[in-house]
Amino acid sequence: MGNTFYFNWEPALMEWIQAHLGSFGTSFMSICSAFGEEMILIGVMCILYFIYDKETAKYVARRYMVASCGYSFIKNIFCRLRPYFVHDNVKCLKQVDTGHDLYDVSHQGFSFPSGHSAGSMSIWGGAAIKIKKGWFSTIATIIILLVGISRFALGVHYPTDVLAGYGIGLLSIGIFSLMEKFIKNYKIIYLIWLIVFLPGFFFCKTTDFYSSYGMMVGVFAADLFEKRFVNFEKPKNIFIGILRIIGALALYFGLNYLLKLPFSKDFRESATLASYLVRAIRYGLVLFIPMAIYPMCFKPIDKLFSKK
Repeated sequence: MGNTFYFNWEPALMEWIQAHLGSFGTSFMSICSAFGEEMILIGVMCILYFIYDKETAKYVARRYMVASCGYSFIKNIFCRLRPYFVHDNVKCLKQVDTGHDLYDVSHQGFSFPSGHSAGSMSIWGGAAIKIKKGWFSTIATIIILLVGISRFALGVHYPTDVLAGYGIGLLSIGIFSLMEKFIKNYKIIYLIWLIVFLPGFFFCKTTDFYSSYGMMVGVFAADLFEKRFVNFEKPKNIFIGILRIIGALALYFGLNYLLKLPFSKDFRESATLASYLVRAIRYGLVLFIPMAIYPMCFKPIDKLFSKK
């Protein structure tokens, strides 16, 4: 299951890097890779949304959702096997999904393009565009580059996967910004993107697409709901902001766990349309509730702290 295509210099470069990495280099590359993973990216989004400026967070989140759906959609078209599947001398130094077999494509995912690279470009790059601070732009650029390098140094992507991931991240920023310029109604923009990626339900066989589609629905719905019914304000001090983040993260991980309970592990991993739909709904809810419903409690809590 999957296709093999690469330039000869790619595995040669990866083999050379891995031969010179050593234990410290491997650990360092693993840390760099983490800056393109779910935990760090969610943390960045929480800081932007609950402390810094929710409109900046929404700007970044919209583009990240498009990039996330885009790369997982394209992965299922090209079905490129990860390098360590193909080349004996390229080792997987950081497994994508540690809960499943190293060579289980449905859970380890395909290689082209790199989701970490697309995600880091859309989030760190998008944040740099909005924040407009030289120091932050420098840090964001370094992070984006290190995330990309780490993916092929660790043997889970080809260099061309990384370049394609960067391209998807940039396109998600540019195309969404262009749509905002000509289409003033976000409902229409959101509907267009949902329709664009809807065909993925007919052919995508990896879980990352359904997670991404569900997250996109959750973010889009949360934006519309929050604008109309909540419209929360920035925290009055950093302490309240940190409490908001703690509550949001507890909700995110708690809901992710609780919403799995009604379904057996066999069903969740059955690779059926029903299991994919359940997965999409679960990921939609774990973003919609913390982003849209949870902020409804901010005003009474802020009043309580103000009285104290």
